Amino acid sequence: MFLDQELKKIQEDKNRLAICCDLRRRLVHIEVQGIWCGVRRTFSNLSLGLALAEQILSFLRDRKGSHR
Repeated sequence: MFLDQELKKIQEDKNRLAICCDLRRRLVHIEVQGIWCGVRRTFSNLSLGLALAEQILSFLRDRKGSHR
């Protein structure tokens, strides 16, 4: 009787631990996805910023050239 209760308690603890580990694994996966999305967003914004700067410089060069 006593051993059955102990075994049941150990099994319940083991199940809770397995659930906690699975949740933590999922959380890490979500956090990594969030970091990658942030990195991609940063590079995308930098690319757009550089493209915009190139367009502005090209426009200014063309404007300067047409005033001569």
